Amino acid sequence: MNRYRLPLVKNTISKQDLNALARWLVKEPQLTKGPLSDQFEKMFSHWLGPKYAHYVNSGSSGNLLAIHSLLIAGLLSPGDRVVAPAVSWTTTVAPISQLNCRPILCDCDKENLGLDINHLKKLIKTTHPKAVVVCHVLGIPGHLKEIKALCQKHNLVLIEDCCEALGSLYHGRKVGTFGHLSTFSFYYGHHLSTIEGGMICTNSKKLSNIIRSLRSHGWDRDLDASAQRHLRKKYHIDPFTAKYTFYYPGYNFRANDVGAFLGLRQLRRLDSVINKRVKTWLQYLKELSEATWKPHPPNGSQVSGFSFPLLSPNRLILAETFEKAGVETRPLIGGSVGRQPWYIDKYGLNSLPHAEVIHRFGLYVPVNPAMKHKDVQAISSLALNHPTASVRQLPLL
Repeated sequence: MNRYRLPLVKNTISKQDLNALARWLVKEPQLTKGPLSDQFEKMFSHWLGPKYAHYVNSGSSGNLLAIHSLLIAGLLSPGDRVVAPAVSWTTTVAPISQLNCRPILCDCDKENLGLDINHLKKLIKTTHPKAVVVCHVLGIPGHLKEIKALCQKHNLVLIEDCCEALGSLYHGRKVGTFGHLSTFSFYYGHHLSTIEGGMICTNSKKLSNIIRSLRSHGWDRDLDASAQRHLRKKYHIDPFTAKYTFYYPGYNFRANDVGAFLGLRQLRRLDSVINKRVKTWLQYLKELSEATWKPHPPNGSQVSGFSFPLLSPNRLILAETFEKAGVETRPLIGGSVGRQPWYIDKYGLNSLPHAEVIHRFGLYVPVNPAMKHKDVQAISSLALNHPTASVRQLPLL
């Protein structure tokens, strides 16, 4: 049982879902990746918009597959530079390094916490990257129009990390539909949960086939018939040998039909969950109107919030105050990647001005579908009225 009166996340898997799952399990269905996983991919693709969706065991695995698929497709090469958000989750950036490319950290926008456009322009001019990764921090869309235009102008691949942003909109269009690839997380407490799990989406048939192979060891079983024939002909593989022939150095990132069963049920109510998160996020904006800093999404955006960001001059004291009041909180998604030990050990300290502020002063508070109006009021009051850690104090950004 959660010890917090107001936890950061609530389980999106309902008792009705679990009862239905139990009834399904006793029928002894296929539990590993199978027909329900395929159905879940099709339904998610239909809901989001891209042609191809690939159900994987986590959003982090999706990020790794995104970079690896670009390498195999020839859109990236080892040693290439990839611009990545300094303020993001560690596995947004780590795959770039793990697959022998070079992450170039971009400072965050001081209003929406996404990529700072001026810094991005400078990095494109001075480092000549081959790709750009955006992260919609806590569900807040970045400046997608400007970012996409820069990528098109300089022929850069665009990857969207939407793991915290399922259902967020930019000018009426869902995030995850702007890039060449997009990733989503279905971890516990996210907008939709398959216990563990995620999705990687694309409109590219070529990338889709590569992802399907990489996800399952590097074999060809999940490929479309044309791609399968092409590989077998290229390497002179007969049908029997093909069962254990591996074309790429793959992984086992497959999810399973147990999670897909739960995901399919939650897709039916996903829009309702998103609407609740949107309303809670907007209420925070209203309640915290006197805060020195608060997020400002780009015009025309809708924030399907995962959590709500705050900046406090003494966040440790404010976090302790929240804790005592039964409100769960965390640092603002790890602060700056440029200050994380793994990054410093490999590349040295990378101090970026806006990301530094987030790293030192940032934290976030709950946004979940179970929250009530009074809950947001109570959290906002604690944040505004603390004598030494009030979010009214200090113009931090």
